[in-house]
Amino acid sequence: MKKSDTLRDEIKDLKRKRILDAASELFFQHGFKGTSVEAIASHLQVTKPFIYYHFENKADILAGVCGRTTAFVAQSAEVAAAGSGGVWQRLESLVRDLSLRVIEGRVYLAVYFREENHLPKSAFRDLSRNRTRFDTALSKLLREGIDAGEFHIPNISVATQAITGMTTWIFNWYRPTGSLTPDQIAEEMVGLVSSMVRRPSPDADGGRILTSPS
Repeated sequence: MKKSDTLRDEIKDLKRKRILDAASELFFQHGFKGTSVEAIASHLQVTKPFIYYHFENKADILAGVCGRTTAFVAQSAEVAAAGSGGVWQRLESLVRDLSLRVIEGRVYLAVYFREENHLPKSAFRDLSRNRTRFDTALSKLLREGIDAGEFHIPNISVATQAITGMTTWIFNWYRPTGSLTPDQIAEEMVGLVSSMVRRPSPDADGGRILTSPS
């Protein structure tokens, strides 16, 4: 690919991102039905043809908003499952990155959960595939940890849904004015997942870590 083609694609992606960012804010504030393409264009101070050059219609914009985070996390899980290195280190990195991504894209996710019934069937199928890709990759990673003797998980399916739920739901309760930074929240999530899946260390007794008396 020529350098000029690469630059053109990067500019196009940047313009699409601007549209999706604006649309996600308006969908979040006014709902999908309460937001028009004209309102998105006005918010960006561009013309409606500018919007339609990048998206077919309002439903296509919604599909872009809803698909942006799900595609990323599915790919991240697949990379972690197929990667080398310690299985816990890969799961730890995945949980941390997922938590930070959810915080960053929390408006997108809020729109996704609220407005997915307005998605075209093709977009809904794509999102379902992304969810399946993520669950499959995470389950594979957990199975690898069990086989390696590092994880103790009675039910992989339940653990997969628990990890997915606790990290994804950050979008609903995270507040920028809260007492914890995004990095601190991500580390909290890593700690919770560690407690959930890792086999107790040899110096643990009944789930309580033995310590010397003070």
